[in-house]
Amino acid sequence: MKRPLALAAVCLSLAILAAPAAAQIPLFQQPGMPGILEPQGLEPSRRAPLTITPSLTLTGEYNDNVFTDNHNRNSDFIIGFTPGIAVTYQRPTYRLSAGYNFTAEIFAKERNLDHAFDRQNFWLDTLWRVDPHVTLTLTDTFIYSPDTNLISQDNVSTGRNISFGNTLGAGAAWEIDPQWRLRTNAYWTAQRFGSADLLNSDVYRATAFLDRQLTREVTGTVGYEFTYFNVQHQPSFTAHAPRIGGTWQPSAVTAFSLNGGPAFLIRDDGETTVTPVLTATWAQRLPFGLAGLSYDRYLGTAAGLGGPTENDSISGFITVTTLLRGLTVQILPHYLIAKSPHGDSIDIRSFTGALYAVYRLTEVVSLVGGYQFFHQRSDSTAVTPAGFPVATDADQNRVFFGIQFGYPIRFD
Repeated sequence: MKRPLALAAVCLSLAILAAPAAAQIPLFQQPGMPGILEPQGLEPSRRAPLTITPSLTLTGEYNDNVFTDNHNRNSDFIIGFTPGIAVTYQRPTYRLSAGYNFTAEIFAKERNLDHAFDRQNFWLDTLWRVDPHVTLTLTDTFIYSPDTNLISQDNVSTGRNISFGNTLGAGAAWEIDPQWRLRTNAYWTAQRFGSADLLNSDVYRATAFLDRQLTREVTGTVGYEFTYFNVQHQPSFTAHAPRIGGTWQPSAVTAFSLNGGPAFLIRDDGETTVTPVLTATWAQRLPFGLAGLSYDRYLGTAAGLGGPTENDSISGFITVTTLLRGLTVQILPHYLIAKSPHGDSIDIRSFTGALYAVYRLTEVVSLVGGYQFFHQRSDSTAVTPAGFPVATDADQNRVFFGIQFGYPIRFD
């Protein structure tokens, strides 16, 4: 039985890398929030069917470029107050996890940026095992923030601008027999921006994959992905992508996956572009924790600049849990290239490097801290009606530290 349990942990790591909304993690994590800081972090030490965790986090942050624009560079020190609540309900055949928090911030210099609700996060993660062969899932991730590079997996910044991203997903998995499995998923990603110079978008994505267990270590996969792009003031696009690939698990603690194929991008006037799409992941349980790496070439959007765009994304994580009892350290790098299929209206390269740490003093009190570096270069020709570039070069350093109180209330 050890192998299936280890496989489940590895598959969870792969899912974290591949999930559309998981690419962005708040600057600190709230108790009860599902994520990859939990191997040793803020999960209650004793399970109960129902756990409600109210929390309060007090932070101080230094940001050397609060407008995320090298042409308007201002540094500031920011005090943050983040109340939140998380609810977890778990039974043998179903699980529900949901939570919400908001951050009120006080700026030392830019007092006009003080706010109470400009940062909000909501998440929902549910699973229902209808019977031993059928599993249903429902997820939702909502991020409301003035930092446009934090609201989506694209990590593209268009400066400081109140905006939000929301991804709602539903899935079903059917184990037809021990060798065959059918998986379907549907996602709706909405992005909205406060500036009239940026373009709101809705992206609808549906996938269907059929898995065949070839050997104990190898599973083959064939599938199809459909995407519909509805971008404000732009023609609508649809994309059809047949995919083929598989997974390889050479050991109980290592897993690789690869799938890809051609994507046929069709504009509403019938013009068609063919471009490759590819997803490759590696996840490994190590003596000191977890590590993973992912490459994803996909069709997406670019934070209000329009779309669709051809995006090349390389991301990874290293989670260390053995340095000190109660301490979890995580490194999260992400590099993205986003380009328009035709012309150079959008041509952006961005890199985000983050280091996070949680030190659990007691079951109720934790220390949190971290550093996040953001670097962006844009050769895009997209401009505002006044002729200014919509996306600009940006270099930003953010350092934060704080104390977190979270009291799990358990109902047996």
